[in-house]
Amino acid sequence: MTRLNARTNRRQARIRVGINPYALAYGAGTLWVTNEVSGTVSRISARKNKVVKTIRVGGQPNGIALAFGKVWVADYGRGRLIRVDPAHNRVQQAVDIPSADWITAHAGSLWVSSETGTVYRIDPVTMAVQATVTVGDNPLAGAWIGDELWVPNIGSGTVSVVSSSTNAVARTITVGPSPIALAYAAGSAWVTSEDDGDLWRLDTAP
Repeated sequence: MTRLNARTNRRQARIRVGINPYALAYGAGTLWVTNEVSGTVSRISARKNKVVKTIRVGGQPNGIALAFGKVWVADYGRGRLIRVDPAHNRVQQAVDIPSADWITAHAGSLWVSSETGTVYRIDPVTMAVQATVTVGDNPLAGAWIGDELWVPNIGSGTVSVVSSSTNAVARTITVGPSPIALAYAAGSAWVTSEDDGDLWRLDTAP
C-alpha cells in the first residue's frame, strides 16, 4: 500500500502488506488493511510506516471497520462477520452472514452489506442479527448521512436509503450503471461508478 502526503499529494511511503489489499480503516493507533487473497489483516504503525502484526482471519476478507472497541472484518469468501480483539491481535468470534462485504457502524449496531441484496444489522456484543433489510442487487460501500445508511447497489444502478429507526428502505434513487462506493461531503452524497468513470452528486434532502 502507499502512503500519500495530504499537503503535497506526493508519495510518502510504500508499505508491503498481503496479496490484494482490499480495504483499510484507522483506529487503536494503527491502520488496518484486509488482504483478500492472503486471508489476513495487516496492522500498520503510522509512525513507523511498517506492518507490526499480521492477523490470519482466513477466507476472503473484504470490508473492515473499527467500532465498539473491536476490529470487524467482512469475510466474503466464507460468509462471516469476524470480530478481532485489537488488544491481543486475534480473532474472538464470528457470525454467519452470506457474501459479507462492507461494514459500517451506527446507532449502537454494525451494518453489514451482503451481496445477496441484503443489509444485516448486528448487535456488536452478542453478534446476533437484529434486523435484515432488503435493498438492491449487490450492495457495496455505503455511508451514513444522519440516521440513514445510503447504500449503492452495483447490480441495480441504484442507491438504497435505509432508515436506522425503521430498519427499512425509506427511498430508492436511480443513479446509473454500476455504482460502487458512496461518501458524504459538502452537504451532498457522492457516488462513483465502476464501469464508466462517472461521479454522481446527489441531493440528500428527502
